[in-house]
Amino acid sequence: MVEEISLEEYKKAYGEIVSEEKKIGFLVHLVVYVLVNAMMIAINFIYSPEAIWFFYPLIGWGIGISMHYLFGVRWIQKELKRREAKAEYRARGKK
Repeated sequence: MVEEISLEEYKKAYGEIVSEEKKIGFLVHLVVYVLVNAMMIAINFIYSPEAIWFFYPLIGWGIGISMHYLFGVRWIQKELKRREAKAEYRARGKK
């Protein structure tokens, strides 16, 4: 026989899964950011040391990765609560 779980247990487990997926996505993004920018810094200093340009993509992408962290990792619980409330509202037939 399958053991029933409560809605609260389900919501908690679902929130943990989403949070883990968002954290993994951010960490992959961060690793790619570090590797690509390290490569661009090396290319800049090897091929055109007279013109320092590497910090433009470093800063631009850094802003993007900061937003990824804030929205994807830091504030995810707030977003999940908002979605749960919206789903409950719809489920009750109050579209």
